[in-house]
Amino acid sequence: MCSGIEYEGQMHLWKDQEVHLPVRLRDGSLKWIRWGERHGVQSPFFQGPCARLESIKERKWNRFNPRSVKIVMDRYMERDLKNKPYWVKAPEGAVLQGLLATWGDEQRVYVVTMETPAEFQHV
Repeated sequence: MCSGIEYEGQMHLWKDQEVHLPVRLRDGSLKWIRWGERHGVQSPFFQGPCARLESIKERKWNRFNPRSVKIVMDRYMERDLKNKPYWVKAPEGAVLQGLLATWGDEQRVYVVTMETPAEFQHV
């Protein structure tokens, strides 16, 4: 699970209240969109920061009119089994795969996750 990103020297961490992530639009501009939904908050959105690729393929996100988006970042943070932060520097121009969920006039962006490769199971 992605726990945070750094973009242009600024940290954007899941633990922060109403954190927003930078999404690259087709015209090249950025739009800052609220990241996921907090646990325990009454909301039509799924709680948490991530969307599992399997659940997207199973169409569990369809009610949110999901769209594929690119989340820009310079590096991202995961946590290891002991909850220690593990920062990964991304190659220049790399993006995280995101899912844009819409409900009425509201939007949330979620980081798309997939099964972890064996060499990264410790993180």
